[in-house]
Amino acid sequence: MTSNKIHADAEKLAHEWVSAYNDQDFGRFGEMYTDDVAYTVRAYRIAFTGRDAFVGHIREYAGAVPDRKLTVKRITADGDLIALETDFAGTSSGAVPALPPAGEPVAASFCTVLRLREGKIAAQDDYVG
Repeated sequence: MTSNKIHADAEKLAHEWVSAYNDQDFGRFGEMYTDDVAYTVRAYRIAFTGRDAFVGHIREYAGAVPDRKLTVKRITADGDLIALETDFAGTSSGAVPALPPAGEPVAASFCTVLRLREGKIAAQDDYVG
């Protein structure tokens, strides 16, 4: 496989990932992950193992910021790793005390590192800025 093919595959997967996330298509989103996916956000001491636990977390967060949207700034790939820089924006529902009050904006920049195994996401590390 050439580096162009790897890059094209990584870019396609990354855009599918963002699309499923933004569409709140939890079934399609979950299908992109291995059953034993490991998820971490070290800054918030969040860690999940397993697709169901992780997708449940994403579903819960969708309720906290129902109009949330990721915008891709950059995609970088190397071997089985994909790094995405994204901007996150939406409006707080007030459901999560750590977020702003209901009706207030929520915004963050992320670097997400995805590790692939057999074409699926086996690990995701989110770094928040």
